[in-house]
Amino acid sequence: MKNTFKLFFTIIFAGIFLFSCDEEVAFDALTKEPDANATYYLQFQNATQQLETTVNNDGEMVNIEEKITVVLMGMPQSSDIVVPLKLDPSSTISSDMYQLSANSITIPAGKSSGFVTVKSVYEKMPIAEHLKLVMTIDVGEHNAPTGTTLNYGMYRIEYCYTVLEELVGSWSGTDAWDYPTEVTTWMEDGKLMINGIGFGWFQDWWGEVIVTNTPLVMTVNQVTGTFTIEEQPYLTSTWNGDPQPAYGLSGSGKIDACNKVITLDYIFHQSGGTFDGTSWGPKFKEVITLQ
Repeated sequence: MKNTFKLFFTIIFAGIFLFSCDEEVAFDALTKEPDANATYYLQFQNATQQLETTVNNDGEMVNIEEKITVVLMGMPQSSDIVVPLKLDPSSTISSDMYQLSANSITIPAGKSSGFVTVKSVYEKMPIAEHLKLVMTIDVGEHNAPTGTTLNYGMYRIEYCYTVLEELVGSWSGTDAWDYPTEVTTWMEDGKLMINGIGFGWFQDWWGEVIVTNTPLVMTVNQVTGTFTIEEQPYLTSTWNGDPQPAYGLSGSGKIDACNKVITLDYIFHQSGGTFDGTSWGPKFKEVITLQ
């Protein structure tokens, strides 16, 4: 037993000694003085990205703003490194659609990276068209790796503020079960009301006859176009002449205010349970267009 403990402690002390040696080597490497003659490489960081304009809480378009970063692969240098940026001919975005804070990136002495900022000018960008900003490092005297390329997708989203009064009328489309759907919307006490969701499936596939129904209130975020329908009483019905437990409905979706299209996912509620169609086929969903 004593020999076993001796061996155990010998292994521990040996491990500590080796770990200390490794730490000294690592620390020594990290604290070397910059070598002006050392070989280094330059490379874009996060070189491939898809960037889109956004919208703020007031419904105003917000420009793309992103850092273009170049990192130094190797020891930091004893003097600044100036890295010129070169526009690649494969770019499809025009020069008036974006701004660079500088045409070159400076990596300060002793540092391993530098950046400039690119900002879109959305007023000049076409709506809903994918553009490319492609840039390379102008190697010059730098020993940069082959294929150092930045490729940013630049996209101005199509956006229209959601005006509830402009969504009033008759909508038609097809549900996920390929049944035609006819939906009506109107304003009531400042709220957007909707009626007719799921009627095609309910009466044709489900086979029940609607006796009464209650219109539903849509809660709409007018900036994003998203909406919810909280669980509300919806239908009473009969099956083979027999009254059935009442149904409720809840849902959510997105309004494309530019093209006047509503995409809606919904769920029926009955007797404390729910069903969304997936027990028998596709999930309940409707895509409807204002007529």
